Amino acid sequence: MKRFLVLLVGFLMLGAGFIFSEPPSGKGTPAGKGNPAENRGEDVGNVREYLNIREELNLTDEQVKALEKIRTDYRRDAIQRQADVKLARMDLREILRQDKPDYAAAKSKTKQVSELQLASKLAMIDAMEKGYNVLTKAQQEKLPQLKKERRETWKRNKMGAEK
Repeated sequence: MKRFLVLLVGFLMLGAGFIFSEPPSGKGTPAGKGNPAENRGEDVGNVREYLNIREELNLTDEQVKALEKIRTDYRRDAIQRQADVKLARMDLREILRQDKPDYAAAKSKTKQVSELQLASKLAMIDAMEKGYNVLTKAQQEKLPQLKKERRETWKRNKMGAEK
C-alpha cells in the first residue's frame, strides 16, 4: 500500500510538471511583422496563410471578409481558452501546495486542464476547416503548388542569409 501511494504521488508530481510546463513557442515572428502573441496559439495558421497569399489565390472581397471573421472569432475565443487554462493551472498548483493536498481534487483539476487543452486544439481544427471551406475548389487545388513555391522561396532566402 505504501509503495502504491509513493507511485501515485510520483505520477501526480510528474503529471503536474507536464501541466505546469509551458509549451515551447518555437514560432517566432518574422522581423517587423505583426504581434508575436498572434503566432502563439491565437491565430489560425492556414487562414493567416490564405490571407497572406490572397492575390495568388485570387480571393474575392467576400472570401477575405469571411476569412478575417474566422480569424478574429478564433483569436477572441483562443484568448479566453488560454486564460481558462492558466486559471485551472493556478488552481491545481494551489491544491498541490497545501500541507495535505487533496489528490482527488488534483486529479479532477488535471482532467479539467486536459479537457480545456483538447477543446482548444479542436477549436483550431474547426477554424482551419472553416477557412479551407471558404476557398473554391479551384483555389483549394491551387494551394499545394503555392505552398511548394513559398517553401522553396523560403529555403532559398534562408540559404542566402546563412552565407
